[in-house]
Amino acid sequence: MYFVGSGVLANDVFASCLIKGYRHPMSKTGKDVEDYEIKGIGEGCWAQIAEWWNRIHIPLPYIPKLYTFLKWSFLVIIAVCTALVGFFQSFLVSTVYMLRAKYFIFRVVNDDLDWRWRILEYAGINAILAFLCTFTLYVISPAASGSGIPDVKAFLNGVESPAFKQFFTVKTFIAKVLASALGVSSGMAMGKEGPMLHAGSILAVIMGGNKWMQQQMESLSHWGVYTYNKELRDLVAIGAACGVTTAFKSPVGGVMFAMEISTRWRKDLTTRCFLACAITIVVVQAAILICNGYGECYELKYGSLIFFNQQYPAHFEQIWAAAILAVIGGYVSCLFTSFNTWICLVRKKWSKIMWARMLEVVCISIGTSIVFYILPTIGSCRPCTNQYIGMGNCIMGSGTEFQTFNGYHCSHLYNSSNYYNDMAVLVFNPQGFKLQALFTAPSNYRENDSSATHSFTIASLLVYGGMYWFLAAVTYGAFIPSGLFTPSLILGGCLGRAFAEILILMGVPNVDVGMYALLGAGAFMGGLMRMVSAMAMILMEMTTSPQQLPFLMMVLVIAKQVGDHFNYGVFEHQMMLKGLQFVGIDDMGSDKIKKEKISARDVMSKNMRSKTLYCLESGAVLETALEVNKNLGAFPVTTVPEDESNSASGDFLGLISRANVMTLLEQYGRESDCIDLTQKVEIAPVTIPPNMPLPFIYRIVQGEGFNYVPVVRYHGCLEGVVSREELVDIQNQKLDDFHLKDQIDRMNADLEAGQILGSMHLGDNIHAARFKEGMRDITQGMLNIMKNPVKATKDFLEEEGDKDEDQKEFFLTEAHGKSVFVQPAGNRHTGIPPAVESAASKAFIPTAEHQSEASPLLLEINPGAVAEVPLSQAPASNEMTPLLSRADQRLQSSNHDVHNVDRNK
Repeated sequence: MYFVGSGVLANDVFASCLIKGYRHPMSKTGKDVEDYEIKGIGEGCWAQIAEWWNRIHIPLPYIPKLYTFLKWSFLVIIAVCTALVGFFQSFLVSTVYMLRAKYFIFRVVNDDLDWRWRILEYAGINAILAFLCTFTLYVISPAASGSGIPDVKAFLNGVESPAFKQFFTVKTFIAKVLASALGVSSGMAMGKEGPMLHAGSILAVIMGGNKWMQQQMESLSHWGVYTYNKELRDLVAIGAACGVTTAFKSPVGGVMFAMEISTRWRKDLTTRCFLACAITIVVVQAAILICNGYGECYELKYGSLIFFNQQYPAHFEQIWAAAILAVIGGYVSCLFTSFNTWICLVRKKWSKIMWARMLEVVCISIGTSIVFYILPTIGSCRPCTNQYIGMGNCIMGSGTEFQTFNGYHCSHLYNSSNYYNDMAVLVFNPQGFKLQALFTAPSNYRENDSSATHSFTIASLLVYGGMYWFLAAVTYGAFIPSGLFTPSLILGGCLGRAFAEILILMGVPNVDVGMYALLGAGAFMGGLMRMVSAMAMILMEMTTSPQQLPFLMMVLVIAKQVGDHFNYGVFEHQMMLKGLQFVGIDDMGSDKIKKEKISARDVMSKNMRSKTLYCLESGAVLETALEVNKNLGAFPVTTVPEDESNSASGDFLGLISRANVMTLLEQYGRESDCIDLTQKVEIAPVTIPPNMPLPFIYRIVQGEGFNYVPVVRYHGCLEGVVSREELVDIQNQKLDDFHLKDQIDRMNADLEAGQILGSMHLGDNIHAARFKEGMRDITQGMLNIMKNPVKATKDFLEEEGDKDEDQKEFFLTEAHGKSVFVQPAGNRHTGIPPAVESAASKAFIPTAEHQSEASPLLLEINPGAVAEVPLSQAPASNEMTPLLSRADQRLQSSNHDVHNVDRNK
């Protein structure tokens, strides 16, 4: 029976639904069971049967909503497309490299040709490729210049810039892929990995850029004008992760890189990124296998990192040497950042002249070619270690496929074909082969063996590394899609390998030169980009050497800390140069936030009538507000106060976007006397009090993606609004230990005055000052420790505590019948508090004695004006007490000495 087969519940339902009078239907009728069931069910039993069926029936598979389905589908499409584009780019670079080597490089190393003809051919082909690179950008999309990582990082940070309208387009994508391949093939000191990240981000924006998806994303943003488009930025982060995965064959490294450049990250985004990167690496490997199956991918090894695999032993007894290498690499890389910043400022003098930007690229290419042609003439001839003698591989090593150009500039030696030029190996090989030579070629050094030699001499490594350092710094930022990943690997490899060769000469046992080349690359990348976890995973996955992960982690952390002592990362410098309002308060002066006790009232833009609209406004007022505040994206809206002279007395209603103000103005016209703004006002999801500490504001803005955070008093009056602009200003003024914006402004002023070399400020720049200070402190500290370790430690701790307290000190004294505000010299960078300026202006005594940097800042204030300073204008609690003290509470001093005000008052 049908119901009986379903258990006890079926019997109960069947029994309750039988027609009365049929106790034993099967024995009396003898009919089929199914026929009996149909006829034996009475009216009203269908509901019970349906309920029972739903309880035992397996539910249909869950079908997600259309937006969720498309969101995950686009993720797969982004991953597949990024992998295929990366494979195509690597194939294009490798093909051009092979043709360039076959028809030009091998002719250059032929000593039978005249040297003038050889250098003309070498520089000519490189210049043509460089010109095609920059011409591609000029014709298709100039926005494709640069690596793209600083812009993507700023976009993920929530920055809104007009430049982004051209930054994420199909034209920019095409120009980026083609131009980066041509630029790398030209032999300039640049990489293609950063542009690949940008290309993946563009694919993500293209996927989510259709009108329907944008509407869905805007509806999911919940808070409209208050937040930026978080869904689109999630797709960009996924695209960036796929780009890094394609470039380095590093899926986990791609996820970590996207996580480190993003300031808003969630657990579900990690899941989506992992899936996308997994699909990307599978597609890349499948494309390689299919290509190899048809025998058409032999050229793919030229200039590509895809075929690079190497494992190294872990010698933990050499941890001290790795730490020293990390310090050196961190300092060299932060010098690179500062020098490149100066180069980019000089480049701005002709940045608006397109033909000059293109000519600069061609000149850089020609200069690079001349330098690379000359370097092998000072190289060292090394004996081959492989029995195979020819133009190919003559260095014995695992997986080595780079060219050694046997006999080049070694004709003075007997049987010169058995020798190779170590500098030629580094100059004429493609980038992937250079890294193989640095990371895999053995040292060949054996103790007590006079015939033993090194694959690369220390002099060749340092000379080539120094010239490549200079060329890479000059090239990065030019009108080409140049990246820094591969140059960083080459520079760090040269540094680490030279360091290892020195260790060998010192007699350190079991030194693996390839391992130190890898650690040197990690040290340089850590000091340059300030990314620890991402770089560690990328280097580990790229070389398939998990044994080196502890060394890489330590080296990256030390190099980052060394770099943080002198400047910020190269991407932060580039964002500052481009004027992108990047908010990085957690990384920039987090300790100073606690010391300064910065709150919302110090950060917010004050409630001003010119920036605040009432709920009922005339068309003329709206037009004026739009004209005066051209850069304001939204306006706070309050009720009409009883006393309109005090705009802060109106209760806060919400924000209205600039676009909605323009819509209402078009709808009602300029002549309208009363336009109701409440129909377009968006209620604030969160408001903060004026005393909200800055770290909490930062978490709100960065964690939830808010562009505007209203500052409201307890009874509803609007005090001001904290926006990204205000956070950037307070960051540059009070939290930036290096005063990067001031440095850039000072160098710009010197360049405008024609002082090109003087603008570098070699004698008084931040590097020189920090280096002298560090060396002095280290020397003095070592002397103190040698004398009395306990006392030295105690003095150090007490000195740090006094230093923190001194940064909080503000003084108020009475001199010659006037109150004098005194700001110590060590706290000059914080600027004059707004309350002091207000008091001075009321007293009509705008006198400030700006002496040298070693002198305190003195500002005369009339005694009657001190008590008039309102509470809302006091910038911080540590400044309120001396500024709000009543006139009769000021300290009296007969000799007019400076006294500290009692904070308890």
